Amino acid sequence: MKDTLNRQALWTDEAVNKVRFQAGMKLRVLLLLLALCMLQFFWGLGRAPFYTRGESREGLVVWEMYKTGNWTLPMINGDYIPYKPPLFHWAGVLTSIVTGKVNEFTIRFPSALFAILGVVLVYAAGTRLWNEKTGRFAAFVLATNPEWWHSGTMAQVDMTLTFFMTAALLLFYFMYKEGNHHRLYCVGLALLLAFAALAKGPLGSILPLLIFLVFLGLRRDFAFLKKLHLFSAAVVFLVVAGSWYALALWQGGPTFFIRQIIEENLGTAVGDYGHHQPDYYFVPVFFLNLEPWSYFSPLIAFYVYRRRRELFQNHLLFPSVWLVTVFLFFSLALGKRGVYILPLFPAFALLFGAWWGSLDKEDLPYSRWLTSAAGYLLAASVLFVVVRIAFLIESHGAQHQRIFLLTKNPRALNDVLGFLTPPSVSVWICLVLFGAAALLILLSLPQKKWDGVFVGFACMAIGTTLFLKIAYYPTIATKRTLKPFAVRVGENLDPQARLLFYHGLDYGTIFYSRRHIASYSPEIQELEAPVFLLMWEEDWQRIRDRNDLKMLDISEGRGPVGKHRLVLIESPGETPISDPTTFSPLKRGDAVDSDGE
Repeated sequence: MKDTLNRQALWTDEAVNKVRFQAGMKLRVLLLLLALCMLQFFWGLGRAPFYTRGESREGLVVWEMYKTGNWTLPMINGDYIPYKPPLFHWAGVLTSIVTGKVNEFTIRFPSALFAILGVVLVYAAGTRLWNEKTGRFAAFVLATNPEWWHSGTMAQVDMTLTFFMTAALLLFYFMYKEGNHHRLYCVGLALLLAFAALAKGPLGSILPLLIFLVFLGLRRDFAFLKKLHLFSAAVVFLVVAGSWYALALWQGGPTFFIRQIIEENLGTAVGDYGHHQPDYYFVPVFFLNLEPWSYFSPLIAFYVYRRRRELFQNHLLFPSVWLVTVFLFFSLALGKRGVYILPLFPAFALLFGAWWGSLDKEDLPYSRWLTSAAGYLLAASVLFVVVRIAFLIESHGAQHQRIFLLTKNPRALNDVLGFLTPPSVSVWICLVLFGAAALLILLSLPQKKWDGVFVGFACMAIGTTLFLKIAYYPTIATKRTLKPFAVRVGENLDPQARLLFYHGLDYGTIFYSRRHIASYSPEIQELEAPVFLLMWEEDWQRIRDRNDLKMLDISEGRGPVGKHRLVLIESPGETPISDPTTFSPLKRGDAVDSDGE
């Protein structure tokens, strides 16, 4: 009897120790994950100035809210209705109030915060659906993905939208899986959908609802909808999201409806405002934006296909529906941008985690063989590229070599290649990290040490992000930003001086000069002297000999598309007569670079 009690006590102690070990492991992983995220998203967050049209535009909305106190529908430049709902901007204003100033850091802070919270959500979901190991893999895939980092450090609404969509989708699935349709959860789901709608318009709620319906259709269980307390949920949704739309419509009138509902949502869907791309556009974008993890997409698809008869039981059905629905939804729309498919990234990370966590099982020999082959090929390719770049930098100068045969942005590539010569310490760190990652993969694959392989790919992804953070984007920002020029304009001109954009406008100049700048109109014939004009250099070259004009300053940066410098002109008398051939590089709907919207 005593021996039995001793054995039971021993088993109890072992069980308690095991639980403590697992809890400690989860805590260590979570702390490591948070440390990585802090490094990825908050380190240098406000260092680069705004240089894209999109960041400057959203930053200007935050500045208008902060300055005027109008949190409902602030007018950009005093007369221009924003294109996006205000949830992202509210978060930016709150951050600015806490810090006491509006700058790049406070405006980008919401994106970084929601990116980190999205990683934590994926870790928690993967752990609960499968196990801690799967949650760990999924979270690190998402955290180290270069596009997730890019969107999480930009002053744009897409990461805010993605976080609330992800939270709503995961809450719905757990409610369905566990049969828990308590009114409180239904109200919480409606609240998350309302926040998603306040992040980027009706799309934020329509797309998750579409995913719900597709999933329930495959499950043949539309009856579940009757259990969701739809009336209470609808009331909450309308109160939270509908109240802002009602106030904005009351304040902005038909112009608001046309701008945010017709132009921004329907116009984008039918491709009226640029970004008109073919149906297959997101196929290469998917692989580029999710690299290196996307290279294993065929293996993940094979893994899911082999379990097609038990997808729901293995928790693979819902993330698969989530990923495919988002991909097809935006592929069918005529207007396309790479960031549009950001909401499918958490689903991909969950599927990747589930697949990678199964590689050490004995029933997947074919998948393991393919994984090894893909890993060897990828690691060898990366190692070759690293050696080649290092050789060019050391021997001949990278700016004279075409290292990459394919690039979506040749001008940006040339700028970056110039940055690589002479190589800085940070560049060598990136190269060493890439090389070490490739070697770790090559050494771990023969022994089937999948954790080592995963760490190698994670280091490769982190190296990519590090290169983008310290080399690519700062170089492009320096070449394009109008910040130094706009700051000089704001400081040197009297606040009461009449300053006009001759043709077109630039959001970044308005933001950094901290003043409203009206647009020149042909109806304006005479203004009280002096009149100051901002115009693109091409316009200045056309009219410089026609009038008694004086150039006061010219920008160092070449604007959002990297081609055009901005000039400050003083006119002692009449403003210039409008030239019908005047150049204007930035108008709504003009094609811009992939990161320029």
